[in-house]
Amino acid sequence: MLINLSTTIALSCPACGRLEKDEINIFELPVGKLKQLSCSCGAEKASIKRIDNSRLQINYFCLHCNKAHKIKVSNHKFWYSKKLISLSCRETGLNPGFFGRSALVNEEIKKEKQELELIAAELGFDEFKNPDVMLQALDFIHDIAEEGALSCECSNDIINIELFSDKIQLICNDCGARLNIAAVNENDLKRLRQLNKVCIHSIQGKPNNF
Repeated sequence: MLINLSTTIALSCPACGRLEKDEINIFELPVGKLKQLSCSCGAEKASIKRIDNSRLQINYFCLHCNKAHKIKVSNHKFWYSKKLISLSCRETGLNPGFFGRSALVNEEIKKEKQELELIAAELGFDEFKNPDVMLQALDFIHDIAEEGALSCECSNDIINIELFSDKIQLICNDCGARLNIAAVNENDLKRLRQLNKVCIHSIQGKPNNF
């Protein structure tokens, strides 16, 4: 009898930000063995260990807070869950990754890609120096805003966005303070992803640069 029991983990790399998948087969996780997961860039992303016959522990590095998190899940939840399980950041509430059945993971990644491509088409991303970086930066800022962590020091949280070829400019709808966020290369993304909140500070006469 052929046994093909596996789970797929999709996790953003804490070093380069890439979202990559790893398929884990049950035979790769005997009790007590630690399995390391690395990004194609070489950075370590996570490790998985079967504590006993009923539980697993997942340790993962978070690109949102630049810290390590860990969760314990039942064997049944890890191998048999019919829905995706999020790997959340406890400090920011954002999700650097998720795991579940391969078909569900692929479907979620496809859905996110389609949503980003739609945003890109609406915004005319051909005008940007690096459309992919700009799109990922916008997606991250959107997540920050959804968590209620985007505001101005004047206490206003209604923020407008203006896009340039190489940066995103956040504008306070109340006092007019501005913050420029560079969005050209992977280093710009890495600096942005280390934030768990964005606050615009007013500098009279000119925008503040992140």
